[in-house]
Amino acid sequence: MIRQFVADIRKANRLIAGGMFFFDSPGHMLSETDYLVRLVRHDPAIRARAPIVLLPPTPMASAIAEILRVLRFQVLIDPNAIGLLREIQLFHPDLIVDVGQAHWKLIVADKSNRGCGDLYPLNFGWALRREEFIGQIIKMHQAWNATRGQLPLRDAVLKLPGDPEFLSLLKAKKYAVLQIKAFTGNGTVRLLTGDYYTPTLEKLKDEGYSIILGGREPMLEEFKRFDVFNYPRSKFVCPKNDFFLFAHAALGLVSPSGAGLFCDTLGIPCCQIGSWTLIPHPSEKTLMVPCRLRERAASQILTFSQQAGAVCAMYDEVLGPAPFDYKTYEDIPPSADEILQGAGEAQKGAGSIDELARSQHQAIKAVDSTGMWKAAASRMSSSFLARHPEYLS
Repeated sequence: MIRQFVADIRKANRLIAGGMFFFDSPGHMLSETDYLVRLVRHDPAIRARAPIVLLPPTPMASAIAEILRVLRFQVLIDPNAIGLLREIQLFHPDLIVDVGQAHWKLIVADKSNRGCGDLYPLNFGWALRREEFIGQIIKMHQAWNATRGQLPLRDAVLKLPGDPEFLSLLKAKKYAVLQIKAFTGNGTVRLLTGDYYTPTLEKLKDEGYSIILGGREPMLEEFKRFDVFNYPRSKFVCPKNDFFLFAHAALGLVSPSGAGLFCDTLGIPCCQIGSWTLIPHPSEKTLMVPCRLRERAASQILTFSQQAGAVCAMYDEVLGPAPFDYKTYEDIPPSADEILQGAGEAQKGAGSIDELARSQHQAIKAVDSTGMWKAAASRMSSSFLARHPEYLS
């Protein structure tokens, strides 16, 4: 079956989208799908070979398939998709356009420099080297910059048929989507209690916003007095409705989670809260209020440049991004007031950026040793940086 499939692909001079291995991970699927569409739009050579997308029949993958079909991509759903992609990438790499955004892959380009000892133990794949991982993110941002002003996923989502009852609920009132984390990991060092969000939710309610809890995490007790709609425990919750939920939102307040990329890819103003890894988003509508680090031994708060360097230093060559080093560092989460100010900046939108914010963004780019921020359009909260000028020293 694979032999004939490959022969047909070669005869038609087509490509296959590779690297999309997190088929139920919203963040990876969002960034990978958006990246694929933008690559096709700005690269004539890739566009001419009309990439085919091969996906398994998972809920998130099925939602992605609907979106891609609206955008006129050929999508094949197969229960053996992962195995098929592994074989094609291993033996026919010239047929692959790699759109993966994960730190590990089932197949890597330079297998000659890796051995069995480099296999990622849980998933039987190879972790990217630190420079490879950063380079992958930069390429995604470059594709975004080359197609700035376009929101292909949003255009497609708004053409999809949806549940009339759910869409009626979303269109009834201006609302903000609140997405939190229920466990630590990736960009989250600690779980923020509801008190961190209280001033922001009070302000939004005063301004006429409804609040909807997104994601799959449980509702925090502190949110209940704001009459927050509990989407994760509602009858509407499903991957397809996740897209509708964010596409119709006026604002997103998100954790350092892949779910935050719903805002980027669907064009929603967004405030990302509490990331210690400092990985930027591609959209100019996303603003970050980060978590800072203090070195325990010296009781010294790290600058942006030092924190970015520490994140890189923690990257393991076999396992990829390492867990937070609690022995060496202490996290300093953003305060409730810093979150309030950051959310207010995000509400105003990218068009309201003043000269101070522009100079701060340039300063971040100047001290960024990773290269990620040099290509990114998202920025740090101006009020946050004004409160901590030493962060840019």
